[in-house]
Amino acid sequence: MNTNFQNIDEYIALQDPEHQKKLQDLRKIILEFAPAETKETISYGMPTFRYNGNLIHFAQFKNHLGLYPGPNAIEACQNYISGLKTSKGTIQIPNNTPINNELVKNLVQFNVTLLKNKIKPDWTKYREQWSDIYEKMSQLILKTNLKKEIKWGMDIYTHEGKNVIGWGGFKNFFSIWFYNGVFLSDPYNVLVAATEGKTKSLRQWRLKSCDEFDERKILEYIQETIQTIKDGKFIPSEKSTTLQSEGILKDVLLINKELQTAFNKLTLGKQKDYINYINEAKQEKTKLSRLDKITPMILAGIGLNDKYKRK
Repeated sequence: MNTNFQNIDEYIALQDPEHQKKLQDLRKIILEFAPAETKETISYGMPTFRYNGNLIHFAQFKNHLGLYPGPNAIEACQNYISGLKTSKGTIQIPNNTPINNELVKNLVQFNVTLLKNKIKPDWTKYREQWSDIYEKMSQLILKTNLKKEIKWGMDIYTHEGKNVIGWGGFKNFFSIWFYNGVFLSDPYNVLVAATEGKTKSLRQWRLKSCDEFDERKILEYIQETIQTIKDGKFIPSEKSTTLQSEGILKDVLLINKELQTAFNKLTLGKQKDYINYINEAKQEKTKLSRLDKITPMILAGIGLNDKYKRK
């Protein structure tokens, strides 16, 4: 099935007709109890509702409708989940089972309570300062076949599910980052590593003024990045006694410096527990759900298994 959905309307319209009314009903229930500031988007190929973070996702499968509110919400709403199959962060509603409005209401309201005071990275803080380049990048990306996704609260453009490019304005420069940048030939000698010695694949092109923007050159780098993905180029995980973060966790730590600092302060054992917890998840949506769960724990300096240890 096509997964290149641009919005929730398109997602629902491309599902089997027998499921469409149920999906629209679910959407209405979520929006009824979500704050007015809630935004609808598509993230990881799923309808997603964001309010200071991921409020809830849903996805239609052959035999069931999946809800993804996160493990904490599921634990808090056990009284409404009787008879439904659950796993870490997931609730499965069989296609022949109607939606329990009270279940959805309580899941949404629980997550609203968790998220309402959440401090998240403000990717728009310097947007006005770099408005001209933001507009130029928006026009440039229309000339590619990349898919827009929302990851970590920001726009990321992908090819065949692999991250290609993202961008953002900062105080002293506007950064365009290429996720497979380490493999680029860099003919104009513009790429830098975000953190020297630690950043493996990602490379940044930093612009200090709008005058430095060159659409033709940026498109060259985008096309070369896409080719590296088609060629199967990637940096494999290093084999060492110290487990290395990878995938979603690695990318988030690279972008969110506050989280990276907190993670680095943990003991190696606690770091390993979190890395294994993310790596063990087979599906991307499960990794995302787990990441939402552990982020506040890492920031608080809490280990994944601390509650099971004797005091």
